[in-house]
Amino acid sequence: MIATFKLMRQVLVHPIDFFHDIQEPGRIKWRDAAVVMLLTYIARMVAILATGYAFETREPYEISFLHEFIWLIVPWLTWSVANWAVSAILEGEGKFKEVFVGSAFAFVPYMVFIVPVTLLTNVIALDEDSIYSFLINLTIVWVAWLLLLKVKIINDFELVKMLWITFLSIVGILIIWFVGILMFGLMNQLINFVVDLFKELNFRR
Repeated sequence: MIATFKLMRQVLVHPIDFFHDIQEPGRIKWRDAAVVMLLTYIARMVAILATGYAFETREPYEISFLHEFIWLIVPWLTWSVANWAVSAILEGEGKFKEVFVGSAFAFVPYMVFIVPVTLLTNVIALDEDSIYSFLINLTIVWVAWLLLLKVKIINDFELVKMLWITFLSIVGILIIWFVGILMFGLMNQLINFVVDLFKELNFRR
C-alpha cells in the first residue's frame, strides 16, 4: 500500500519519470490499479455527497452508488483494452499490465482534487460557478494529458502516431460498448423468452 501511494505521488509530481519507471519489471502490481480506482470511486462519491445545495443538480434519491461505479470503471476498463489492442496491432511496445495500471494512475489528479474543489461549492455563490467549473475542467484536462502521456511513453510513439492511436482507441471503445449493449439486449430477450416459456409450461399443467 505504501508503494502505491509513492507511485501516486510520483505521477502527480514527475509523470514522465513515472511512465518510464512502471516499465521496469516488478515495479507495478495489478492491485495498484485496483487501489487507485477504488480510492477514485470513494472520492467521487464523497464529492457528490459534499456538493453545496445551490450546485446540486440531483435529488439524493437520484444518486446511485452502483451507477457511479459503472460510469467510472467501465470507461477505464474499455479504454485499457481498446488502447492496448490498437497499440499492439500498430507496433506499440507497452504490455497490457502497463497500460492497465498506467491508465488507472492517470485518474490520480481527479482522485486527489475532486473533493477539495467540490467543497468550494459550499462557500461560493452560484454566480461564481465559473471558478468551480474551471477547476473541474482543469482536473479533467490533467487526467486526459496523463492518458496521452501514457500512450506516448509506454509505447514509444511519436506525437502524430500517439494522437492517431488515441483516436482509434476511442473508436475501439465505442465498438466495445456497442457490442456489449447488443449482447446485453440479446441476453435479456433470451432470459425473458425462457421465463415466459417456463411460465407457459407451468400454466398448462
